Amino acid sequence: MDVKGIAIKTTRDFVKANFPNDYSKWLNELPSATRANYESMVDVSKWYPLEDCYLIPINRIARLFYQGNERTCGEAMGTYSADIALKGIYKVFLLIASPKFLMQRATKIITTYYQPSQVEAESVSDKEAIIRVTEFKSMDNILEYRFAGWCKRALELSNCSGVNYQIRKSIAKGDSCTEIVFSWN
Repeated sequence: MDVKGIAIKTTRDFVKANFPNDYSKWLNELPSATRANYESMVDVSKWYPLEDCYLIPINRIARLFYQGNERTCGEAMGTYSADIALKGIYKVFLLIASPKFLMQRATKIITTYYQPSQVEAESVSDKEAIIRVTEFKSMDNILEYRFAGWCKRALELSNCSGVNYQIRKSIAKGDSCTEIVFSWN
């Protein structure tokens, strides 16, 4: 399974922005081949191996900076990533975005950054949305929380208030799919 370089760059930028004094410590925690990718110029359009170049680094972030709390780590990374994307290259989406449009767009963004993957927006209504990941070989708890954090922040940026979510099913925990249910006021 592979991840697009933009996710590698965003992960590196997340650590630099949030833990600048410990950036070198984090890099030194990575295996040498993984570290080499983060120390060099990341090609944002290139595909990188998910496990070595992405899952290992985000798990080190959870351990070093979040005392192993996968949910807090994943949510923080997802929020950061949504802020970068939706206030940057995808900011036009916020101008025309209904929650339904945003959730449908989120599924397209996920499948653009991770291959092979299959993600669908299901049952999107005025106050609820369900995102279902049906294909994702190397799913990880932190990654599920990152997806949830990204979508939660996207909904908040589109003026939804009181956004909450629940991961009802989890590929990382052995279910056949990951199902994240979002609700808002």
